[in-house]
Formats: sequence, structure tokens, C-alpha cells
Amino acid sequence: MFARLIWVIDETPHRAALNMAIDEALLLGGGDCPLFRSYHWLQRPVSIGYFSSWEQANALYPDREIVRRWTGGGVVEHGADFTYSLLLPSDAGPPPNRDLYRETHSAIARTLAATGRIGAVVAAGPEAGAGTAPVAACFEKSVENDVEIDGVKVAGAAIRRLRTGVILQGSIQRISVESGFAAQLAHTLSPTVEKRMLSTVTTSLAERIANMKYGTESWTRRY
Repeated sequence: MFARLIWVIDETPHRAALNMAIDEALLLGGGDCPLFRSYHWLQRPVSIGYFSSWEQANALYPDREIVRRWTGGGVVEHGADFTYSLLLPSDAGPPPNRDLYRETHSAIARTLAATGRIGAVVAAGPEAGAGTAPVAACFEKSVENDVEIDGVKVAGAAIRRLRTGVILQGSIQRISVESGFAAQLAHTLSPTVEKRMLSTVTTSLAERIANMKYGTESWTRRY
């Protein structure tokens, strides 16, 4: 899928706003190589798509932290899932959104198959729409190019295309993945993988972004 890939190692559980901000900070770092990160949650938050209604999400999850993603899509429960992101700076030549979504989920299906779980990429189905709409759980139904096992959706994602590049944030749920799954997926995405620890410079930038954006009520409750 990619000629080269930087796998950003981040084993520290973070609060929800910081996890969102780290993705943005990594993309702002630029470069000409896609980045892959799997991340961990300090608690068990719920993330909502950029256009989702906070009020409706809060009614469904009054006792859980809610964070608004920059990407679209529906409501995603975190904590027990495998959460990952792909960050493609503009200089990396990001493919069209549909191609990126399909190819990423095809890589996930191949990685799952290598561990004995046969999944299928959904060939056709409804597309996720934009605009403020009643909150829907992302994993309630599949859209085109999601991954299913035995007819049950196990992998979904959302994409945001920006001037600085593209953010894809994805989740694998309803199945368990081994501790080495991130490494397997990284090497399925690219034959040439460079491991890189999450830097203190990126983390410091992300802290500022979280405090000014993802951790604020004005962002979280904007719709």
C-alpha cells in the first residue's frame, strides 16, 4: 500500500483529548512519508464524529468522557478496541479518500486472515454522510469498504482531508487482537517500516493543541 511507512511507537495511555491532538501534531510535523500509530486510552471514552450532536451523545453516555474527533463518522466506544491512525502529510501524496479507506481495510482483512480470522471488505453499501444528524453508533451498521467477520462489522474508520494532509482514524472492535497486531498491520501496510518513538517535541505540541482545542467545551459541544 505504501512504499515506506513510519510506525510511531506510543505505548502510553492518554486522555481522550490528547490522543486526538497527537494525531494532529504528527500531521503538522510534515514530511513525505505516511505515519502509523496505534494508541491507548487512559479511561474508556466515547469519540464522536466532527458533525455529531454532543447533546445526543451525552444523553446516551452520561457517565463517559466524550471527545469530538476532527474526522467524521458516528459514535465509537473506546477502551477495549484497537485504535489506530494513519497520518499522510501533503508531500506524501495521499490517495483519494475512497481508495485510502478501501486499501487500509483490505490490509486489515489480510492481517486478520494471517491470524486465522477470515474477514471480508464490504463490496457495496451506504456511504457515511456528512452534516449534523442523530447520533448513530459507528459499529451498528457497515458502509462500503468496512471489514466484517461472519456478517458483523469489526473495523471502521473516518477520514479528514486538510491542507496539511489527511487523517484517517480507525477502530477494530468485537474481536480480540494480539499484542503484536500493530506490528503485523504496519508491515502489511508497507514492506519498509521505520520505527520511531513518539517524541517529546510532538507530545508538547499535542498538549497545547489539546488544551486549546480538543479538551475545550467550545470544541466538544460545538454541534
